[in-house]
Amino acid sequence: MEIFELEFLRTALIATILAAISSSIMSPTIVFKRMEFIGDGTAHAAFAGLAIALLLGLDYRLISIITAIIFSLLISYFTNKKHIHENSAIGMLLPVFMSIGVIILSKSSTYTQNITSYLFGDILLVNMKDVYFLIFVVILESLFFFFYKEEILYFLADEKMAGFYGVKTQFLRTTLLSLISVVVVSIVKISGVILLGALIIIPGIVSKKLAKSYKGLFLISTLFNISVSFIGFYFAYLFDIAPGPSIVLVSFISFVVLSLIF
Repeated sequence: MEIFELEFLRTALIATILAAISSSIMSPTIVFKRMEFIGDGTAHAAFAGLAIALLLGLDYRLISIITAIIFSLLISYFTNKKHIHENSAIGMLLPVFMSIGVIILSKSSTYTQNITSYLFGDILLVNMKDVYFLIFVVILESLFFFFYKEEILYFLADEKMAGFYGVKTQFLRTTLLSLISVVVVSIVKISGVILLGALIIIPGIVSKKLAKSYKGLFLISTLFNISVSFIGFYFAYLFDIAPGPSIVLVSFISFVVLSLIF
């Protein structure tokens, strides 16, 4: 098959599978803790970092992670210190970071091309550096969820009771927000800012519906995301369409079918 013969397509496919794993590991926690809006908001915050990196010729990963973490810390600040509801804080900050990104990108000579790539993804621009970064993120997530398994279980079940029994809930929440930021940056080049939500939300919904154990949550989420990502990528190649939207549509249709069956 030509899809496996061409080097740039092989690289893109490997990155797609790694992005599927990366987002699926985080997805169950995002769904259980109802942090979907945070994931989507972080993607928009990362957009500002992408724009700054593009204009200044810096590494987009580092700058995007910094802006995404700043976004997460600002949410925590307004929620904990100013007693503003989390969703209200996100709704307030999301357009601010997005506006910063658009203003900065408007100074670029390739404004239209750049904004389209970052909003909807352009998987064919993925290189081996992106692949290595994705591998690093997958390992980082796996280690975190392995070593903090018990604490995360308590945290997911009842955050207040977890804190009462000595679980460092603030540490877990801050770490999770930071990890979400890193995951978002690792997959934004593939899915784009607008479509990223599907990759980090739908697998978690499916696993929550079907899984019977902690391990099952991550296993089902990962298998689902890898499957739909591969099929979506292949359809994109077959019909010459954008991979990001193709993967999202396959993911949603698969979710609908599974919902009808189970």
